[in-house]
Amino acid sequence: MAFVFTFCRRPSPAICSSVRAVACATLAMFCVEAGAVEKPPVMGEPGLRDARMPDSVPNISGVWQTRGYERKIKPVDADDPPWQPWNQEQFAKRAAAEEAGRPLYDPTAACRPSGTPRIIAAPYPVEIVQTPDKTVFLYEVQHLYRVIHMNAQHPRRVQPSFLGHAVGHWEGDTLVVDTVGLVKETQIDEAGTLHSDALHVVERIRKVNDTLEILFTIEDPKAFTTPWTARRVWQWRPDIRFPEYICEENNRNAPDANGVLRNY
Repeated sequence: MAFVFTFCRRPSPAICSSVRAVACATLAMFCVEAGAVEKPPVMGEPGLRDARMPDSVPNISGVWQTRGYERKIKPVDADDPPWQPWNQEQFAKRAAAEEAGRPLYDPTAACRPSGTPRIIAAPYPVEIVQTPDKTVFLYEVQHLYRVIHMNAQHPRRVQPSFLGHAVGHWEGDTLVVDTVGLVKETQIDEAGTLHSDALHVVERIRKVNDTLEILFTIEDPKAFTTPWTARRVWQWRPDIRFPEYICEENNRNAPDANGVLRNY
């Protein structure tokens, strides 16, 4: 910022007083600008977080969306999951069919839910609501919702479902979510990685600046030789509001009995 001073040989008292006032005001403005510090954005949405939530629990309420998108969910330390032989064979078969232009059946093409953990990596926004006993994930895709029962235990008998039964608790700044009771009729990812009815998923979610880092461990001894961990990052998106999402029945791209799309 530049200052221009005008000197006169014999200024009148009124002129000198005006000049001093302008100079002081300009200097004050300069000092405010120089000392201003940009505050970090306030995270969370008050309307989506119960007022009874203790301040010690991180505020992860609001809308988030995965940063980037990859069709295949891979381990953080490898290019491929630790397949069981049958699972690797099925994945290769699916990849070959897709390469030939005849992709095999994907449950979401029949308007079935993505399932867990596939929905973690889906490129659609998710809105999180926090209450003392529940953390609720509302998804734009298919308008699905997922309830995390906080500080609770899984029931002795769990009715299998697409998103499973989830319980959670906080370990410091990390939300730990344990999910069981998942049906086997979903895929791990869009690329077609399969799993069995023994699938067990544990997520560790923590806020890092204006993102959520999600490390999720997949355990399924029928489908994989060892448990493995993948990672996704969700970006805070307070600018997003969900539109309608419609998935119609009587899908003319539905698969036949062999899992081959009819394409008509």
